[in-house]
Amino acid sequence: MAPPRRSSAAGGGAGKKRSRSKLNVDLSGHGGQYEDAVDDDITPTLHDEDVESEEDDFDKDMMDASEDEDEDSEEDETVDAKRLRLAREYLSKMEAQESSSDGESDSDDDESDGGADQADKVGKRIAKERLRKSGLLQTHLADSILEGVQTMRGNIAKKIGIDAASQAWMGGEAGDASAEKYAKSWLDAKYVTYHRGHDLTPTSVALSQDGHTAFSGAKDGSLVMWNVEEGRKVSCILPAVKHHDGDNNNRNQREILAIATSDDDRYMAVGGRDNCVRIFDIRTLGKSTSSSPITTLEGHKKAVTSLAFRSRTLDLYSGSEDRCIRRYDLNAMTYVETLYGHQSPVLGIDCAHKNRPVSIARDRTVRVWKVEEDSHLVFRPGGDVGSSECVSAIQDGWFVTGHDDGRLALWKEEKKRPVGNVVVAAHGYHGGTSGVTRSVICCDALGLSDVLATGSNDGYLRLWRVSTADKGAGIKPLDSVPIHGHINSIAVGPGGKFCVAAVGQEPRLGRWDRVPRAKNRFAIIQLNSGEEK
Repeated sequence: MAPPRRSSAAGGGAGKKRSRSKLNVDLSGHGGQYEDAVDDDITPTLHDEDVESEEDDFDKDMMDASEDEDEDSEEDETVDAKRLRLAREYLSKMEAQESSSDGESDSDDDESDGGADQADKVGKRIAKERLRKSGLLQTHLADSILEGVQTMRGNIAKKIGIDAASQAWMGGEAGDASAEKYAKSWLDAKYVTYHRGHDLTPTSVALSQDGHTAFSGAKDGSLVMWNVEEGRKVSCILPAVKHHDGDNNNRNQREILAIATSDDDRYMAVGGRDNCVRIFDIRTLGKSTSSSPITTLEGHKKAVTSLAFRSRTLDLYSGSEDRCIRRYDLNAMTYVETLYGHQSPVLGIDCAHKNRPVSIARDRTVRVWKVEEDSHLVFRPGGDVGSSECVSAIQDGWFVTGHDDGRLALWKEEKKRPVGNVVVAAHGYHGGTSGVTRSVICCDALGLSDVLATGSNDGYLRLWRVSTADKGAGIKPLDSVPIHGHINSIAVGPGGKFCVAAVGQEPRLGRWDRVPRAKNRFAIIQLNSGEEK
């Protein structure tokens, strides 16, 4: 007998009748009621399920085949094709963002040349993103800082009187008393805050890359870590050396003269009169009771007066009174080489992204070191220009020097003379215009920007606008903030919103020209108004 399912596979009503008869014969022994149930319910259900299962299997096979084709196409896509596809998707996304942001306002004006303008905007944005990710994007912050300082000055003038504020700000004939009173008004308004942490004059400051943490060192050998946002001392990394800890010579040997931090916020280098460079791990500072350096780099024969990290690297340079510059690699914590050339003690050093540090010394020369070529360039201000006291790199090929005769100069590697006009008496004179000019003790330029800050003992932190354009390059005065005492070191924070300074009674490298009424403090100076910050 043929199986029932094979006979039911034939279409039409006859097929259904034959399936019923065969089912009746097969199931006759189970009774008529069961046969009816099979005829009415089970047989059609079995037939429908068989047909549906065949269709489902066909659909699944088709889906599996399509998925296999997609996987094969993805596997067949080369690396270059994938990069091209991702680049097109990125460009489409940026074009959509630009069109959505500018579409409402410029819908009527861009009908004729909208495509060209759109492509130009996207190209500029891509170039800007590339520079930002590589850390080479230049910013213009001078106008925003000027607006912030003028807003704060206007608020203070309303409190103490416009005439008193203007007289104190002009200085000169007003005398030191009015300047000191004017500086106190900024302290009362909390635009400038002093923080106690050192017994003797602070000599150097440094900031972390994000600006949240600051470090300061002083002549008493103390090294302090600060929380800038909260304005409090986090920990004392190195304690002050007291008189009873040893003789006076030992205390002088522990003077800290220079601090530098790496851009990745991993390491901090500290140098002083102990002729050594101590390296600390910033990631562990303040988290444990132990604050010992992870390594001590020796080699200098005299005091270490300056330190600088190469931007976005762990290459460290140290300048000393032994007229030498030493280079270290903190990836391996090793000494690399010594740079010779200066004929007098090195006072300052700085380095931008290129491996070309710039240094200054008492020999009245400025030198740019071509480390990879094993040579260097010598710049001489010429004339009666005094020796440099400080140096700061603005960007690759551009740097600023401050001199002991009060001059401020902008330099370019391709030119042997300063670019633009040299600023004379940047911080005024001792006892009026007929006196001796005040030296520029320290300077710091916010990298890849147009902002420069300088310090001296005239009672003001001076702000300058620096232009590196082909036409009109030079330094122009921007504004000032009253700070009473010697400003020995400055570090401008990210975005130019604030800066920190080492303020004291004495200059960094000596004890002359003392300001007795000044306080030895770590200062935080706000450069933008409170609302904007």
